[in-house]
Amino acid sequence: MQKITIFIFILTLLLSTSVFAQTIGDYRTKASGNWSPAAIWERYNGSSWTAIGTPPTGTETITVQSGDSVFVNVAVSISDTLINQGIVEANGMLTIADSGVYEHARNAGGIPISIWAEGSTLLMSALADTAPNDRDQDYYNITFNTPGLLANLNMNLDSNTVSGDIRVINTGVSRWYLTTATANDSSTVTLMGDVIVENGMFATQGTSNANTKFTVHHYGNIIVTGGNFSLSRGSQTNGTTTWYLHEGNFSMSNATTQSSTSPADNAKFVFCKAGTQILTLGDGVTLNRFPIEVASGTTLDMGSSALAGTGQFILKEGATLMTALPGGIDAILSGLDPAATVNLSQGASYGFNGTSAQVTSVLMPDTVTNLTINNAAGVTLSQATTINGVLHLVAGVFDNTIPFILGPNGSISFEGGSLLIPVSVELVNTTIPETFFVEQNYPNPFNPATRIRFGLPSASQVTVKIFNISGQEVAMLFNGHKTAGVYELEFDATNLSSGVYFYQIQAGSNVQVKRMLLLK
Repeated sequence: MQKITIFIFILTLLLSTSVFAQTIGDYRTKASGNWSPAAIWERYNGSSWTAIGTPPTGTETITVQSGDSVFVNVAVSISDTLINQGIVEANGMLTIADSGVYEHARNAGGIPISIWAEGSTLLMSALADTAPNDRDQDYYNITFNTPGLLANLNMNLDSNTVSGDIRVINTGVSRWYLTTATANDSSTVTLMGDVIVENGMFATQGTSNANTKFTVHHYGNIIVTGGNFSLSRGSQTNGTTTWYLHEGNFSMSNATTQSSTSPADNAKFVFCKAGTQILTLGDGVTLNRFPIEVASGTTLDMGSSALAGTGQFILKEGATLMTALPGGIDAILSGLDPAATVNLSQGASYGFNGTSAQVTSVLMPDTVTNLTINNAAGVTLSQATTINGVLHLVAGVFDNTIPFILGPNGSISFEGGSLLIPVSVELVNTTIPETFFVEQNYPNPFNPATRIRFGLPSASQVTVKIFNISGQEVAMLFNGHKTAGVYELEFDATNLSSGVYFYQIQAGSNVQVKRMLLLK
């Protein structure tokens, strides 16, 4: 087995070396020493390597060959590529500039302590089983292309920031981790750019050390098109791994994922943007033990994606879940393993924005905060539901044959959509009245519908509310802007019980209240 491992490593080195094709003006070492003496360098002239009178400036492709050691004793800025097959010591004198690349093209060794400018890249290439020293630095971009990787390695980042993108191209038969920690210790990493996984295996950590705590604060996108992107590949018994996605979206296709933290709910991926984030999962993507949480104030738009696997899905109070699936919330969750944890808060909100007809489904809680209907093909309510916030009717018909109930602070916002059983305000007379008025509803008593007429002498913001005999608001019939004229409102009280009710119409600073009687 050892002979096979050595053979693979040597083959990888040979393949990696063959990639370094020379062009005129490239530099390489011919001996060890300080950077500034020209004597340790030679330059390619198109046919051979020749001695030169000046050291490289950093605008060339520069190779420090295996067996050579270079100490950067003058300020050097790499704007092209520095390939390290040997040893480079910089002690802060080396800058990897915009578009510059430092390639660590050897197993083990060390990454020179450098200034990593905006647009610079650390490229990890010819590693096998030992990570380089001094890798816990603040980088801009990091690229992993290590086809000969034979052991799981970590970047040992802690309180470090990666300001650009992380790209995973190839990790051989093993994995790359962002970080690690000793037992009872913690590690925090900040990522400002995108995480792009094309192939290979990448995760936050892979330690079995107990009581460890890992935190990732991420402000970019996650784009996975192959390989394996996992939250945690280490058991870290009684530890936690939390990846906070503060900005950006998450998409995964043709890839796998998992989490090994024990217990499983100690690891979670948290969507926490104060706004909308998009989760896109390709067909057949199974989120095995990949727990997702949507934080308060975040809207997670899953489009036509559905969850599958053994993970957990938690929608916190104040969060919003949007779906375009015809089957609604059921269709998002039905692919999860029966043992998966699902927690949909009654203090959360839900929205339906498909292009074909949708149902809300019975897995949507029967009490919600806001409900958004934005589907020209229509949405059907699947069970009697209490709406404590706003019913946003943005597009399409909301089939409320199964009735909804507006909570004490509930209201309806007509934004282009409509109700199947309508609560409508129609202009019936363009004659502009001299004063604001509200007529008695007709018929009265009524069952189950009645009409209310009112007049506006000028354009106004209008609200129409219904109160019960105890003074509790039971419905917001209208909240919107109307031009001057006479309007008629149809009120359907199918979802209310018999009794005395009051309707209040406010137009600007004008308010009138009248009594009506519902007899069933």
